[in-house]
Amino acid sequence: MPMKHISGASLPHKPADPKNFVLPATMQRLLGREDDESVRLYRVSFESGARTNWHTHNDTQLLFGLSGRCIVMDRAGDELVLDPGDVVVIEAGLEHWHGAASDGPGAHLAINVGTETSWLDSSAG
Repeated sequence: MPMKHISGASLPHKPADPKNFVLPATMQRLLGREDDESVRLYRVSFESGARTNWHTHNDTQLLFGLSGRCIVMDRAGDELVLDPGDVVVIEAGLEHWHGAASDGPGAHLAINVGTETSWLDSSAG
């Protein structure tokens, strides 16, 4: 099939897995493991201060800011701000977390070029 249409309006926003997230967040799976594609695509909405646990990916991850302000942090303490329209590129294997800034909610589109995420600890680091 040369083209595929995915109706985002028909896909639910579900609570993010509390094993992998700190504080409330929702996730909308646009392209996941069940879709038999070589990338993963998720819309993630975070409440103020909510974030993922530390994790890595087996290939590049791209984050595209949709609303509010998101933060991306690596283990070295480097912090990037992701505003609407901004893109952050995270290399394979880099331990990082991302979520909303402390002063309000934020949402981003996560594009995982690879298919595997390794979840680590939740410490703020």
